[in-house]
Amino acid sequence: MDTLATVKDLDSYGIEYADEKLAGKLLESVSAAVRDAAGCPITRGEYTVTIPGETSRRLDLPMRPVISVSRVLMDGEETGDWKLLGNALYRESLWSLPNMVPRSITVTMLAGYDPIPPDIVRLVCSMVAAGLVQQSNGDESYTRIDDVQIGYRQGDSEIIDALELPEGTKRALRNRFGMRGIAIGVFR
Repeated sequence: MDTLATVKDLDSYGIEYADEKLAGKLLESVSAAVRDAAGCPITRGEYTVTIPGETSRRLDLPMRPVISVSRVLMDGEETGDWKLLGNALYRESLWSLPNMVPRSITVTMLAGYDPIPPDIVRLVCSMVAAGLVQQSNGDESYTRIDDVQIGYRQGDSEIIDALELPEGTKRALRNRFGMRGIAIGVFR
């Protein structure tokens, strides 16, 4: 899968790199971390997912934005009694019956962005820049306050990798591109 940003994007942001191969590897790594946090590929493509049916007429799809849906299977059987509205499928009857094991819903859809949103390209580029700085410092990070400098070496338990996404960014990516909050009902 293509990276969420390219070496050209690094150039456009003025990010300098001596080793294009290293920059490419960092772009791959950061793109994978952003996609993992988002819970979906972000890039436009045709994807097939299997999700549990809900006791609802609405079935939220796990990617954003959904452009079109070409096929829907319920427990392996094709069904056409649905309508795509936004990022959800709707039907007259429930996707799964109450108090029963949810049905397995397999959806083939065209989803994602083309082009990649500029803020995601910027996020990837800024994280790659942090990785390049970390690499150029010999995998060391320093914190300096006045005349005191504390250094950390990669691999020590005290350091967080410069390419690690903060929890708030992970939540924001999941909310923007992946599944929204899931409600679970308890039945007796």
